[in-house]
Amino acid sequence: MKISVVGAGTAGCFTALHFAWYLRNYPEHEVELIYNPEIPPEVVGQASLLDPPRMLWSATSFNWYDNPIHATFKSGILYEGWGKKKDKFFHDFPANSMAMHFCPWEMQEHILKSGQFKVVEDDVSPYDVDSTYVFDCRGTPKDLTDYNNLTSAVNACILARPFFKTVNQHWTRSVATPDGWAFIIPTSEKSPARDGSVGYLYNDKITSKEEAQKNLLEMFDVEVTKHVTFNSYVAKNPIVDGRVFLNGNRLYFLEPMEASSTQGYLQFARTIFNNYLSGENHADKIKKDMLTYIKRSQDFILWHYRHGSKYDTPFWKHAAQLAWEPDEAFDEYLEFAMSNSRNDAVPIAYGGNGKPPSKTTFSNDGYAQWSTYAFKNWVDNTSN
Repeated sequence: MKISVVGAGTAGCFTALHFAWYLRNYPEHEVELIYNPEIPPEVVGQASLLDPPRMLWSATSFNWYDNPIHATFKSGILYEGWGKKKDKFFHDFPANSMAMHFCPWEMQEHILKSGQFKVVEDDVSPYDVDSTYVFDCRGTPKDLTDYNNLTSAVNACILARPFFKTVNQHWTRSVATPDGWAFIIPTSEKSPARDGSVGYLYNDKITSKEEAQKNLLEMFDVEVTKHVTFNSYVAKNPIVDGRVFLNGNRLYFLEPMEASSTQGYLQFARTIFNNYLSGENHADKIKKDMLTYIKRSQDFILWHYRHGSKYDTPFWKHAAQLAWEPDEAFDEYLEFAMSNSRNDAVPIAYGGNGKPPSKTTFSNDGYAQWSTYAFKNWVDNTSN
């Protein structure tokens, strides 16, 4: 069996690394990554949840001492100005676990040179690749005809280079602003991502680019490097012709709240590995599971805005009223968070009680990528 990944952004690199690592003891399986070296990777600072650094440690022997990608520690997210209860609160990882901040450029180079899979430099369509299975990780599609819209409070971002030091900040800052929110990602001074480690998210249907930039410069000591707008979307069909799987921004895009994207890329690779490549060929189930995961990611992010912020502005009034349809699982996780202790929400592996939600139809594996502990943290720190 031959598996090809087309595209060498964060999604493509982690998809290829996942399959190469978990098929390492099966020499009859070949994994290759094909990419166009003329397409530069992003240099915007990014953040992860817990799975990506674990994958790097397993497959590439990455460690914090050698640290060839100049990653910085991420112990959680500091929310500033969110909700009405506290000025700020910290959403940590259980048991002081550590995720990472990184530059996609350096991450790409590190994974491509890992030796875990074959690397081919070529500009090809995944539909022309002669392999058993192909992953299309070519980034944002130019045509969204085959995609459905996702709901998002923001659709634009101003990227900036900070003049203040961030390297000793071991968490992502998520700062509520009059126009939305801003991320501040600590990056190494050696990393090219330092030029885009501040992002000011806003809605350009509510706030003009000029007004957003004015507010950004008043709040933070930065130099603007780039303006971007974006759509939020999901593919109608993540599996094409039974053998081409979409991943990364080719599959979906959501705003960067909670830094959920890289974790999602690995989750989809894992889903396909566990279900499709086992020979069971449950394409319909995979599609349903993937689209449910993305919809729940959207809902969890929108739920943040329902808590409001210290600002009473047109943006926050709009964001709090965005329509969404929480499912039964969301209601159950929320009910759990409101009626149980913090220790009940902490998984057993991290020293907690690991109490599952009340109904047997759902486990504590997570609502998309968030556990009952994540719900508990938000309820305790934002709800009066």
